[in-house]
Amino acid sequence: MKYLIWLLIVFAGIWWIRQQRQTPSDDTRDQTDKATRPGGPQVMVPCAHCGVHLPKSEAIQGTQGLYCSEAHRQRQEG
Repeated sequence: MKYLIWLLIVFAGIWWIRQQRQTPSDDTRDQTDKATRPGGPQVMVPCAHCGVHLPKSEAIQGTQGLYCSEAHRQRQEG
């Protein structure tokens, strides 16, 4: 009888662990993806002065290329 009780406790523990590790449903996963990636993938461009890559939407347009900051644009273009 005591082995039966231990066996039930072990099975209950395994069931509980599997429930905790189960992947979230599609609805929950979609909501999480939308929260972490608001705009999706973006095009990355290098700064013409220092070479650091940044999203194209955040780059500053100059006559000789794209820059990561106004200071780099002024320094490169004079």
